[in-house]
Amino acid sequence: MGERIFNKLSTPEELYQDPIFVFAADPLASGGIHGLGQITSPKPHYRTHPEFLQLQKELVQDGTIDGLLMTPSDAEILAVEERLFDNTDVTPIVRMNSETAIWNPRYGDYRNQHSYPFQTVFPDDMKSYCESLVSPALDCHIRLGLYSITLNNDVQADQRMLESYIQFAHIVGEISGFDHILEVFLPNVRLVGFDDDKRGMYVADSIVRTMSYLRKHQRPCFLKTAFTAPKVWKELTDFDPSLIIGALGGPRQNCRYTLQLANDVARNGGRAILFGRAIFQEESPVAIVHALRQVLNQQSSVDEAHAEYQRALR
Repeated sequence: MGERIFNKLSTPEELYQDPIFVFAADPLASGGIHGLGQITSPKPHYRTHPEFLQLQKELVQDGTIDGLLMTPSDAEILAVEERLFDNTDVTPIVRMNSETAIWNPRYGDYRNQHSYPFQTVFPDDMKSYCESLVSPALDCHIRLGLYSITLNNDVQADQRMLESYIQFAHIVGEISGFDHILEVFLPNVRLVGFDDDKRGMYVADSIVRTMSYLRKHQRPCFLKTAFTAPKVWKELTDFDPSLIIGALGGPRQNCRYTLQLANDVARNGGRAILFGRAIFQEESPVAIVHALRQVLNQQSSVDEAHAEYQRALR
C-alpha cells in the first residue's frame, strides 16, 4: 500500500535504469481555476475539480506512475475519504508549502517578485497532520511530503527562504516514518547577465551548499529541479551519488518536447521526474504517461515513444 517509491529508494543504483516517476497533481496550489488546464469534451472548458480528481484516480489505478503529488485538500479526499491508496503500491505525496513564486492567478504579479516562504502545513503540526490524514490501521498512509524553495541571488530574500526550509528539514527529520522531497526552482526574477546555463549552475551550487547544512536524517530523500543543459545537469548528478536528483516538467510545449526532456534527464544521470502540466494538458494523459515510462526505462527511443503515443491517440 503506497510503498513503491520507498522500495525504489532502497536500491538507489537501480534508479538509473528505472527512475522514479511522479505525477505532480498539485497545480491548484499555483493557478487556481485555470491551473488545471483545458479539455475539449463535451465542450472546451477549464477542467473542473471533480474532473481533475477523476484523472488522478485513473493514473493511480493505471499504475504506471510511482507516486502522486497532491495538495493537502486532495490528499484528504483521495487518501482518507476514498482510500485510493489502500490497494495500490503507488506512493501518495502531499505538498507541504506554497512559496509565493508558484502563485499564478490570472492577472497576478507574484511570479515577477522575489519569492517568500509560505507554509501550508506548519512544521509544529506536521506529525499530527500526517496522522490525522490516514486511518490508524494503515500506519500513516501518507509518509512523504514535498517542500519547494526559490533562490534569487538576493541576500535578504534567500535568507528568509533558506531559514524556513532548514527549520522544516530539522523538524521533519525528527519525525519517525515521515520523509520529504525538496523542489528547487530556477530564479523567478530576472538576473542580469544570467542565461539558462548560468541559472542552472547557480541553482546546482545552491543545492549542494544547502545540503551541506543538513545531517543525513534531515536531508530530502530526493530533489527535483529544472533541467537546463546536459553539462550542468551531469555536474550536479555526478557530484554526490548519495543525492538523488530529479527534474520538474515545467510548462507544456508539446508531447515530443516532453518525451525529449525525460530522455535528456535520464541519460544525464537524473533518477526521477515529477511532471504535471506536461501530462494533464495532453490529449491523453494516460497514454503520455505510458510513453514517458518507455523513454525513462530506455525501452523506447523518443521517436518510437512519440509514434506510439500518436497511434494511441488515433
